[in-house]
Amino acid sequence: MMINGKSRPVAAHFSGAFFVKSETFIYHYLSHMKSFTPICLAWRIENLGEGGFFFSPRDIYSLQLRRYSSKWFYYGILKRILRRNLNFENILKKRGARLLHAHFGHNGVQALKVKKKVKIPLVTTFYGADLSKSDMIKPLMKHYKKLFAQGEMFLVEGEHMKLMLQGLGCPPEKIHIQRIAIPVETIQYKERKPKGKNITWLLFCGRFTEKKGLVYALEAVKKVYNEHHCRNIRFCIIGDGELKEEIEAFIDKNKMKKYVELPGFLSYRDYLKKVEEADIFIHPSVTASDGDSEGGAPTTILEAQAMGLPIISTEHADIPNVVVPNRSALLSAERNVEALTRNILFLLENQQLWSPMGKVGREFVEEYHDIKKEVLNLEEKYKSLLE
Repeated sequence: MMINGKSRPVAAHFSGAFFVKSETFIYHYLSHMKSFTPICLAWRIENLGEGGFFFSPRDIYSLQLRRYSSKWFYYGILKRILRRNLNFENILKKRGARLLHAHFGHNGVQALKVKKKVKIPLVTTFYGADLSKSDMIKPLMKHYKKLFAQGEMFLVEGEHMKLMLQGLGCPPEKIHIQRIAIPVETIQYKERKPKGKNITWLLFCGRFTEKKGLVYALEAVKKVYNEHHCRNIRFCIIGDGELKEEIEAFIDKNKMKKYVELPGFLSYRDYLKKVEEADIFIHPSVTASDGDSEGGAPTTILEAQAMGLPIISTEHADIPNVVVPNRSALLSAERNVEALTRNILFLLENQQLWSPMGKVGREFVEEYHDIKKEVLNLEEKYKSLLE
């Protein structure tokens, strides 16, 4: 194989869909590969050419026939290039894939069948619900057992996830940490200066699901506004999801509309604009009642740190490993509204700390979560399987 020449080995990536708006952490790796040519295979192809998801149409394949919207055909000659009628195995053979990388455990289970036929190494990355959500794991356990035995490598975001995966029976020697990463150089840092009595913006971004802990953030913001009479705060909540009606009902019931903004799910570019305008980022993740968890940590916490925001979050999963506790972020126990309230008040009353906290966060992300560095680590892992 010629890694430094014109020909690069093909690494095939498989997931349920490419590219899901909330899964930029996968796209960042695919779009920054240097030593391998990535191709994508999925049951659904969406958002291609939109919201910052740009990928060569000749390197992305749909595994099932479906009718596409007119937006699809705006993106070049996609209609003619997509090999929708080719099955998984044939695509891998046709492209000469040297390695198969499945994203999410359940997709690793599906990929295992093809891996055996094509006889190439299988890498599986776990992301959270696929190793913590009870109703997802139970029917998969017997399949996971086979995957752990026959798959070559398993990737997780941090030490917490590594322990969780070991707990499911994955051999520890097969588990490697691959940090979530972002394109730091494209994310502009902004020093956060004290607002004084002017409006202070708090920001949340995430899917409206139980594990995101949004209701606890709302409870804390309500206490800060009403009980502590901090009337110069505003709370912007970016996102959408299954709990949307519940969140809207909470805001209505507690008369929070005058200081809570719900812009919905934004494009990546518009989301970054909101981060730039904010003063404090809050993301109080929790373990959901069905066991669902972040597994690792929300990518948004990295992006917010990269842009210079002080962070308020929880001691959940690998969140303590993607911030600098007490220096770039204030962390509290899950579901502890009183502690969240105290942390918000602390940052409101000590605005001179915003700038140093933001600088620490930016430096930390540059050192440990820059996609340009981390993609090289991933490719080294790939190469070790091809030696």
